[in-house]
Amino acid sequence: MSNNHAIEINNVFFTYPDGHEVLKGVQCSIAHGEKVALIGANGSGKSTLMSHLNGVQLATSGNVKIDGSVISRENLKNIRRKVGIVFQDPDDQLFCPTVFDDVAFGPLNLGLPENEIEARVREALEIVGLQGFEERSSFHLSFGERKRLALATVLSYQPDILVFDEPSTNMDPLNRRNLIKWLQHSTGKTVLLCTHDLDIALEVCSRCLVLADGKIVADGPTSSILYDRKLLEENNLELPLALMTHELLHDMLHVEEMNDEHRTIIGNFLHAHRHVHDSGHVHVHIHAHPHEHEHLHESSDDDHLHELGHQGAEHTHSHDGVPHSHAEAGTEPESGHQDPADTHHHDGRPHTHAEDGQVHYHDEESGHLAPTDEQQKKLRSS
Repeated sequence: MSNNHAIEINNVFFTYPDGHEVLKGVQCSIAHGEKVALIGANGSGKSTLMSHLNGVQLATSGNVKIDGSVISRENLKNIRRKVGIVFQDPDDQLFCPTVFDDVAFGPLNLGLPENEIEARVREALEIVGLQGFEERSSFHLSFGERKRLALATVLSYQPDILVFDEPSTNMDPLNRRNLIKWLQHSTGKTVLLCTHDLDIALEVCSRCLVLADGKIVADGPTSSILYDRKLLEENNLELPLALMTHELLHDMLHVEEMNDEHRTIIGNFLHAHRHVHDSGHVHVHIHAHPHEHEHLHESSDDDHLHELGHQGAEHTHSHDGVPHSHAEAGTEPESGHQDPADTHHHDGRPHTHAEDGQVHYHDEESGHLAPTDEQQKKLRSS
């Protein structure tokens, strides 16, 4: 791999022919293999900046380098082999009569043998969930299907750099989740997400750039940028939905006027907490979770996935990459263990495990709230 940055944007200004200046001295660099979110309000210049990364637009002044090479009209063919852009409107990049032809177009122009082209088409369609669509007309697909097909047309020629303009727009929840999983596990690819979907940025990207009025106004870890309410609101953005929900639940559980019964109801059905890892990875869980013990979460260097893996009282669940122990508030576990038999595994979906009927909620600051004896009796009898 080259010692150069995957992307270098050097003091780029850009003005459209009508005289409207959109980019005003953009300066940043992105390393090979880095996953970066570019966020900003409508009109901030995200799509215009993105179009400079494979020469759709060329800077009025300044320059853009891809793997050390300055983009120019003379080297656009080589640049576009390295940089794949998935546009917000899929119809901007679909033009062949069938799905197969659209996805095969890139590999065909690379001069690959027929068997390699077929293998790449098959793999790309499988990634986006369109296997079996090969002979269908691209123009008869739904907008969401065309969106996934546009991604497949880029994946098939296997560029080193992937740039997405609003990748999750008009995707149904399942395919949005599949896209997130694929992005999380794609290794060796440099990924730039230009998006309003801050939740996907939070889940996928370790770094975040904020663009406002044609300038980079913030550049830092996603775990810092997307938790900074003041910064986001100053730039016409807001907290990711997952963090807003966490904040809402925290506030609900700490309202002084709320009685114990209401606290117990919320604690019984809603359990919210977040993890911030040494690597900068952040995730938030919101789920139903009645049980008797408190979680003492410890940080981990490892990335991880969460899947549901338990039912009922005899539960065995694991928290991959996030070791944690269970103990009563303010005490050490009797066994002094990391609780391998009673650790658990979350993916944000509702789940329950009943032991003696006691329930709790917790977040990183407040610990847990247990119900009264009378409420526990009601829970056991229900």
